[in-house]
Amino acid sequence: MHPATSKSRLYHCVERKPCSRVCEMRKNQQRRLLGRKELILSGTLNPIKDLHLGKLALTKFPKSPETWIHRRWVLQQLIQETSLPSFMTKGNLGIIPAERTQQLIREEMEVCGEAAGRYPSNYNAWSHRIWVLQHLAKLDTKILLDELSSTKHWASMHVSDHSGFHYRQFLLKSLISQTVTDGSVLEQSPLRSESTVVLPKDEEAVASAEESRINLPHLLEEEVEFSTDLIDAYPGHETLWCHRRHVFYLQHHLNGRFPHSVIQLSPADSPGGTLSDLHGIPAGPHTSQAMEVDGLSDFSKQGYSQEIKRLKRTPAPDSLGLEMEHRFIDQVLSTCRNVEQARFANAYRKWLVTLSQ
Repeated sequence: MHPATSKSRLYHCVERKPCSRVCEMRKNQQRRLLGRKELILSGTLNPIKDLHLGKLALTKFPKSPETWIHRRWVLQQLIQETSLPSFMTKGNLGIIPAERTQQLIREEMEVCGEAAGRYPSNYNAWSHRIWVLQHLAKLDTKILLDELSSTKHWASMHVSDHSGFHYRQFLLKSLISQTVTDGSVLEQSPLRSESTVVLPKDEEAVASAEESRINLPHLLEEEVEFSTDLIDAYPGHETLWCHRRHVFYLQHHLNGRFPHSVIQLSPADSPGGTLSDLHGIPAGPHTSQAMEVDGLSDFSKQGYSQEIKRLKRTPAPDSLGLEMEHRFIDQVLSTCRNVEQARFANAYRKWLVTLSQ
């Protein structure tokens, strides 16, 4: 045998071994997961115990797509628990109890957080977290706000994690989408009479209405300030500049649509859609330049005709925001010594120029 031929065959054998091992491991894992599905459907394996087993598996393989897919399947079985023999009871209408749902949501958020900490930019973990919000939490406003607050520290400790910051963008867009779906805008009423008497029977309704108000502009302003602090503290991270673009893009459109700072959201209108339901920002000359920012569905024209006319007579409400962004860039460029930081700042400036044209 020719030496070159033998070396070539040896090389291919060495190259194929790792690939064949990975493929075989995945096939074995799929067979095990399929067996666990059959045990769950037959009532032999409790789905809650299977979730705990999956949690242990994710400590070793935090990015395993098969494990995350199987986990979503198990959660779907719990949501539709009448299909499981071990959960069949008289009078059970297939609605998972509220307390158990809340517990599942908390546990899933914990599992996702641990997996995201073990593997950088763990897309599968963050995608699962979004799925939980959509299908278990039903994009509940309070849970969305809690998530926005609870993931803030994590984001500040992982400034290069694109998936983690994309999750925060999803939270903001979901909150905006909630208000768009409801379509009711509250007028700010600083002239409200202080002597207004609230009857006892109306106190609960008033408290519920107060809780359902979302100050969207304030949320976005806080996110911009958060971005500013991170960019100053950790120069040269592209993830932070990308996140700032997304947030400002949301501000840009929100200011053009909603001139009021407080928006009423009806809890009954919480959508249970997917990410594709949020991809509805009207196409414009600069949409493609906004780093593929997916945004909001078109608003209903009903009830907005007078407000649109008013907007046409007044200057652009976000012109001040653009000016402040340019000042921020000037400040960054005047003080930074990081080459990458300057490059990202100049790229952001160019993007702002195209956005304002």
